[in-house]
Amino acid sequence: MSRFELTVWGARGSIPAPAAANTRYGSDTSCIELRCGERVIFLDAGTGIVAAGRKLYEEKLVNDFDVLLTHCHFDHVMGLPFLIPLYKDHVSARIFAGHLLDGTTCRHMVNRFMCPPYFPVTPKQFAAKIDYRNFRPPDAIDLGDGILVKTFRLNHPNGAVGYRIEFEGRALCYITDTEHLAGEIDEALVSFIAGAEVMIYDSTYTDEEFARFVGFGHSTWQQGVRLCQAAGVTRFVAFHHDVSRTDGWLEALEAEMRDVLPGACVARTGLTLTV
Repeated sequence: MSRFELTVWGARGSIPAPAAANTRYGSDTSCIELRCGERVIFLDAGTGIVAAGRKLYEEKLVNDFDVLLTHCHFDHVMGLPFLIPLYKDHVSARIFAGHLLDGTTCRHMVNRFMCPPYFPVTPKQFAAKIDYRNFRPPDAIDLGDGILVKTFRLNHPNGAVGYRIEFEGRALCYITDTEHLAGEIDEALVSFIAGAEVMIYDSTYTDEEFARFVGFGHSTWQQGVRLCQAAGVTRFVAFHHDVSRTDGWLEALEAEMRDVLPGACVARTGLTLTV
């Protein structure tokens, strides 16, 4: 079997977390790196992608990669202007966005995000060969080399997309920045994640907190467990941690999660799992 592996480079939501209280679980915002054989795919481009890109550049082994954005809220794109390989002319990259509801294209979104007076560098200064690609859920994206990406519209302000990446008979689902209805299971989402080896899920809140944050566009770790149980997913990665969650809090959460679902864990910077 070819390599199918995920590495967490950032697991925080909204803003980076204070470093001093978060040395074990990390401070950076959303970014997951996938290795599918020789291919590299980034899920989101939060601050975690900065260190990921530096490592990729230093390796000098991979000069081609894909970036799949769930949406363009700052915590999911703020690392993109600092992604070193995008400034190298020997690099090729594809950036995908499908959450946009107003007709804005992926290229236009990046141009609007990286422009004065909000940021001094524009995408015109990228030297890499970049292909900006648009899609609409539930479009399927064939990345080649046996990698198929399925997409799902999530419930989040301004829109967001969930991904199911399939490779050599295995599947990983990345479902972050979505809000569930209390007391209900989304059967369409259950079908989307069914049988996957791993699900990474928005666990910003707990069930006890959830009522205070209805409308914010996020979910709970307990809902993630319920989805896994309904869909036959045995490995669950809690993701998109609130800025207030310290190492101690997240460590206690992981123990509580494993009492309910033994294959559950809490995402932390540097966590690597084989799919």
